[in-house]
Amino acid sequence: MGYVLFGAGVCGQEAIKFLGKENIECFLDNNPSCNDIEGIPVYRFDDAKNNYYGRQIVISVKEKYFDVIKDQLLNNGFDYTSYEKLRFEIIREKLLNRPDYISIYKKTINWIKNNSIFNQGIRVTSDCLVSYPEVTGYYIPTLLRWGYRELAISYANWLISIQKEDGSWYDAYDKNPYIFDTAQILKGLIAIREIIPSVDRNIIRGCEWILSCMTNEGRLVTPSKEAWGDDKNICDEVIHIYCISPIIEAGRVLNRPEFIEKANEIWGFYRKNYYDKIMNFSLLSHFYAYLMEALFDIGEIDMCEQAMNSISKFQKESGAIPALNNVDWVCSTGVFQLALVWFKLGKIENGDKAFEYACKLQNESGGWFGSYLSENNLDEKNSYFPSREISWACKYFLDALYYKNFAEFNMDSDTFIDEISKNDDRYKNVLEAVKSIGKGKAKVLDIGCGKGRYLKRIIEDLPLNNYYAVDISPYVMKYINDERIECKQGTLTNIQFPDDYFDCVYTCEALEHSIDIDSAIREMSRVTRAGGLIVVVDKNKKKLGQLDIGEWEQWFDINELRSIMEKYCSEVKVNNDISYENKKADGLFVAWIGTVK
Repeated sequence: MGYVLFGAGVCGQEAIKFLGKENIECFLDNNPSCNDIEGIPVYRFDDAKNNYYGRQIVISVKEKYFDVIKDQLLNNGFDYTSYEKLRFEIIREKLLNRPDYISIYKKTINWIKNNSIFNQGIRVTSDCLVSYPEVTGYYIPTLLRWGYRELAISYANWLISIQKEDGSWYDAYDKNPYIFDTAQILKGLIAIREIIPSVDRNIIRGCEWILSCMTNEGRLVTPSKEAWGDDKNICDEVIHIYCISPIIEAGRVLNRPEFIEKANEIWGFYRKNYYDKIMNFSLLSHFYAYLMEALFDIGEIDMCEQAMNSISKFQKESGAIPALNNVDWVCSTGVFQLALVWFKLGKIENGDKAFEYACKLQNESGGWFGSYLSENNLDEKNSYFPSREISWACKYFLDALYYKNFAEFNMDSDTFIDEISKNDDRYKNVLEAVKSIGKGKAKVLDIGCGKGRYLKRIIEDLPLNNYYAVDISPYVMKYINDERIECKQGTLTNIQFPDDYFDCVYTCEALEHSIDIDSAIREMSRVTRAGGLIVVVDKNKKKLGQLDIGEWEQWFDINELRSIMEKYCSEVKVNNDISYENKKADGLFVAWIGTVK
């Protein structure tokens, strides 16, 4: 049985997002015109009450109506609880139990897809039908990292189409131009310029417009601050330092040294005039985290570490960080953003605590409200989008997850195995696949290469091919000292090579760490020519428990992975008779070899 809620108005509809409509049996209401909501039946209380005696009723109405409904239920012999209390108890329970991280990821991706407007961008919030240019812009690097190239390209094309003649971009409602918004869009366009080369002119115009708003002393004066609100303890113009890194990057990739010079002047102004505000927790955590990430991205690592050490004093044992320096309630995206900065700094313990806490707040829809009450304090009023799902929370979840993986692989890089026997069947399956594509000058990629142990052997056996290596950790690839191997930082979901570039792409015990399996196989297939091979060597789901497994690690059902590969391959062969590490074949390892369509 699902929940029975009393109150089918605004609060009841908010409860659907949080609880999930599949978990709500019905609504009761005093309104005589009772229409179903999202397929959930709504009954008039007096007509239906006899069917629900003995059930606890959840009151889902605004505070001013609560006592009236409570008395009505008590007078009719019903037990009750409030939606606010129920939500509190559910969140508390989530915080006491380890989350299913893969499900959290999948729900997040679905939320993004469901809240992207066709041929435009991402919505401001789940209940707003308007695309948000700023957030759409800084989503693009995130989507590319996780293998959603087509959506990223669609976002970019829309942003290109709405750029103003003067080079600026406006807010979501097309009312005013904003320096901050324009700079975040530039981050996205810079990330996608190798896919859409013509975007360079849009980047230049955007940079030139931002710099036209710069005073002689380096201050950025935005034409409007209407969207920022009036409270400088929530948001202030110092967030403009989050605009510096794209100007520097544009100057670097487009050979415009004057952009870099002006960006340094901007940093000089804000460092001189806002130093205390930067170094002390002075804004809403969402906006303050912008400052912290900006420090890291422009190379001010010492300042970033010092300020984040101060933030760590606010972090609770649960991992929570308050939304402001004088409250208990939390800003969901702010917690993810601060986790992201800790991961960038290599402070994995603080990052993990914050990240895991924020993951537990996810709504059933896959999104996050802008803020939540603290698990220890129900008496406050959280003021930052308390009942609306904000699009940027999902973006920063994905960014934090990426940099979590990046930090962990860098930390563990010295422990990776650097040798494999030529008698190991895992190696033999890869070698035979590379042999089968022809002799000499084939392009072969090892994705998730680690220290390059497979490449070292293959290049000995088949020296005439062209070899490439990709790994999330540039540190681990330093162990690859062969000049014949071209190394590039990336992941299985973000292989930074053109379409149809390789003859054979293989991955060995790396797909299990990729999180988004379909995206990884799609990306491997994208960079492989038609008729070329993709090879996966990884572990069999039937053998779960044979080895320790990480929180995000996945092993694979033979037929399920074959089915995913068949979306992109005309044929998929499977070999599960694989010896390894001087052990006989026991079903632990499987090789899937697909011929790309």
